[in-house]
Amino acid sequence: MKRVEIIFDESNENEVMMILRQAQVENYTRFHNVTGHGSSGSKLGNAVGPGINNVIVLYVEDGVVPRLTSAITRFKNVSRESGGHAATRCIVSTVEEFI
Repeated sequence: MKRVEIIFDESNENEVMMILRQAQVENYTRFHNVTGHGSSGSKLGNAVGPGINNVIVLYVEDGVVPRLTSAITRFKNVSRESGGHAATRCIVSTVEEFI
């Protein structure tokens, strides 16, 4: 089993939710209005760091991960090619225990 965290700009909510549907992921936890600082700059929801992130955390069987990560990579590439900046990150880690 894997834990997948997807951190993304709130403006990309629809695209990320579509990726989950296409990967047949039904169970997840979503956090809205997440602030912080990363490689794409500050997202503080104010004039100093405009914008807000959302985070989705899900636990999936190992076989689902390639579908998710390839779809997220495609989304980032398409966004970059069209002149946008998909400040989206996907972190995959192994789950030792799920109780």
